Amino acid sequence: MNTHTQPTLAGSDHLRASMRILRALAHPLRLKIIRVIHENDGSANVGEIYEKLKIEQSIASQHLRVLRQADLVKTRRDRKFIYYALDYERIARTTKAISVLK
Repeated sequence: MNTHTQPTLAGSDHLRASMRILRALAHPLRLKIIRVIHENDGSANVGEIYEKLKIEQSIASQHLRVLRQADLVKTRRDRKFIYYALDYERIARTTKAISVLK
């Protein structure tokens, strides 16, 4: 009989959210998009992103959708542009949740 209790993994909802984030981060182009946003003072529109990475606008939009679904980026509209900003708080919480797995 095993009497050792396992540590709590910050709740199953947090773990599921972390897994979505890890899947979103598992693509090298999405990591480059995150870097572009970060280096652009934490906010960039899709045009700035695809121009810097020299990719098609549709490809940038597809990858931004995945990052948005994982709640890694937030959006805001400024006239005809949609700006993507990194959710640093979300990233920090995910890092903390994952650290218990070490």
